[in-house]
Amino acid sequence: MEQLGYLPQIVILLSAAILVVAFFKKINLSPVLGYLVAGAIIGENGFNYVDSKDLHIVAEVGIVFLLFAIGLELTIDRVMAMRKHVFGFGTAQVMLTSVAIGLFCMIIGMPPEASIIIGGSLGLSSTAIVLMVIADANAQSTQVGRLSLATLLLQDLAVVPLLVLVPLLAAKEGSVFLSMGTATIKAALALVIIFFLGRLIIRPLFNSIASINSSELFVAATLFVILGSSLATNAMDLSLAMGAFIAGLLVAETQYQNRVEDNIMPFKGLLMGLFFMTVGMTINPHIIYEKLYIIIFASVALIFTKASIIITLARLFKFSWGASIHAGLLLAQGSEFAFILFGLASKGDIAIIEPETSQILLTVVTVSMALTPALSKIGELVCKRTDSHISADDNSIPSASDLNRHVVIAGFGRVGEMVARLLSAQKINYVVIEADAKRAKNGRENGFPVHHGDASKLYALKAVGIERAKATIITIDQSVYLKKTISIIHKAYPDIPIVVRSVDLRNLKSLEKVGATIVVPEKYEAGLQMAGALLKAIGMTEYEVSRLKNQFRAGDYKNAKEVMVEESSS
Repeated sequence: MEQLGYLPQIVILLSAAILVVAFFKKINLSPVLGYLVAGAIIGENGFNYVDSKDLHIVAEVGIVFLLFAIGLELTIDRVMAMRKHVFGFGTAQVMLTSVAIGLFCMIIGMPPEASIIIGGSLGLSSTAIVLMVIADANAQSTQVGRLSLATLLLQDLAVVPLLVLVPLLAAKEGSVFLSMGTATIKAALALVIIFFLGRLIIRPLFNSIASINSSELFVAATLFVILGSSLATNAMDLSLAMGAFIAGLLVAETQYQNRVEDNIMPFKGLLMGLFFMTVGMTINPHIIYEKLYIIIFASVALIFTKASIIITLARLFKFSWGASIHAGLLLAQGSEFAFILFGLASKGDIAIIEPETSQILLTVVTVSMALTPALSKIGELVCKRTDSHISADDNSIPSASDLNRHVVIAGFGRVGEMVARLLSAQKINYVVIEADAKRAKNGRENGFPVHHGDASKLYALKAVGIERAKATIITIDQSVYLKKTISIIHKAYPDIPIVVRSVDLRNLKSLEKVGATIVVPEKYEAGLQMAGALLKAIGMTEYEVSRLKNQFRAGDYKNAKEVMVEESSS
């Protein structure tokens, strides 16, 4: 068996991951918890099938891919659309929580260095757990979903300086502040160099690879960018993760963002799973048993402290009581980044945090993560009971007060729901106004931000933040109501693009006259889609079909319009 190297251990790892994670998914718990438990079972404190030290490199690469994925999510448009809550709410939450926990640690006698790292680590929430809970509830586009995403974005940004800070606080010689200043200059220099070289290399590289039309080469290019950037920052005595994060930021501003994201998902998921398994291997059941009361107290204290701070901040930012309580309970857990930071801080060459303290903290974070789905459900019930009476006819909707550069959808029939789903898939914020109270209620129960109100009334449109909207789409098919709604919006906000639906092109001129920017004729679009499906079925490429459809829209719509005019005049 010796000649097989690590192969038996890898098979054991994958077997444990498949069995335990599948079970956790079955009982609706996060895969992260499954990986931790699987690691604890097969690790040195369990059946001792695998030694976590043998998987150190795999764990490091998993962190690299995680930071790259975070950078990939941070497009400038996305951050700017939520800047108030990313940099305002998010910064306040991280700072207040970190300071509160850090001060408590110092009061109970922990060294300042350990207190800083513990406070900063526990100030973060779990991106993996929160996103899973939000996705399961289809709540990405609700106010609580938007606030949670904005907070997580800022927390993801905060991870990078914390990773840099850990080895600096462990420095035994010289001033910590001097070391921090030197590291800041190095980090800034690395940012400038990688951004400059990245802009010169990354876009042309992906353009060249895309023109070859080879998926294998594209994956290879993606791996080259991730690992090459990581090596570059490592050569500057900075962390591998920082280079991957910067590479993610650069790729996020290219047209290849979605394709790169699809390529790295299998790598990121598997490698991060292996990382969490290595964390699970270090958990010592004997310490947990001996310190059980401390762990329970610390878990409750962590959840209560974070929830209280988040609820208070949410109220200061004008969120309703229901949304504030829901957000507070949803974001009250510890973060998967705490595993990384505590692991780094308890290493032998750094040793800021005692190994036993690290074990207790890791268990506290795990407990808080496991409780998140139940806490979120409680928050959701509170939110529904306290905020269910609010409609767009109340002139002000607290759940729309945070929106900026969003899309307003008027009407939530089958067309409106499809538009909403596509916007959610592209992570574009939107809000819906629906005249039918029953349909609006059903939409809200299914997780969509639908509000009951009349879109042809200006006060109802203002209630959903039409003045801050990037665009509006009217999916209503009643001609008189449609024209009235277009006219109201165009007269009040002439710069906002208005997309509308029409059965055909008979009403094109009248709709454009009252202010419609784009008119989508249903019958012609249905014909285009059916013809496109037929052409692909008989062997035409996706590119050619798309080109023909766009050509038809640009030219033949004009001919179709002329036919309609002739028919209407005869």
